[in-house]
Amino acid sequence: MRFFGWLFLATLSLVLMVQLRLIDGALASPDTPWGIVGFELAFTRDRAAAIIAVWRSMGVTDSALVSLGVDVAFLLVYPFMFRSLVQLLRRDDGSTFQQLGVRLSAAVLVCVPLDAIENALLWWMLDAGASTPLAVAAGVAASLKFLLVVVTAAWCGAALIRRFAQGGWRKAVGTDS
Repeated sequence: MRFFGWLFLATLSLVLMVQLRLIDGALASPDTPWGIVGFELAFTRDRAAAIIAVWRSMGVTDSALVSLGVDVAFLLVYPFMFRSLVQLLRRDDGSTFQQLGVRLSAAVLVCVPLDAIENALLWWMLDAGASTPLAVAAGVAASLKFLLVVVTAAWCGAALIRRFAQGGWRKAVGTDS
């Protein structure tokens, strides 16, 4: 049953991620090759202002706002998808690796407030103009969020490889119990 809960969250995450990539496609240009991610990681008023200026000249600031809106739904799904995947793959053998999984299953939920703060700050800059404090705060929140996602995804990948090595697909995804 846990597998189907994860599968639902993974499917919903994938659908929302595809929607975000489609929306964010309008934000990419030679001057803004990273689209919304470049804005998330601008870190300075000058870089954030330059991105906003490019988007205004392209007429796509509304796409940036829509992207931030869709990301609100996404931020309410993907951390729980990662948490349930860690819980699905984790085993209670007391190893350091498994204990890291326990910590990551809780820590990845911190992505929810980090992503929400980041989105609010980016929205604010799109509405009121860029500032270094807002760009730095958004960049720090985004960086911590990305770090948690990458570390959790890496743990899941390693856990899956370990599970396959120990007994194949059914054991790897936890459907044998």
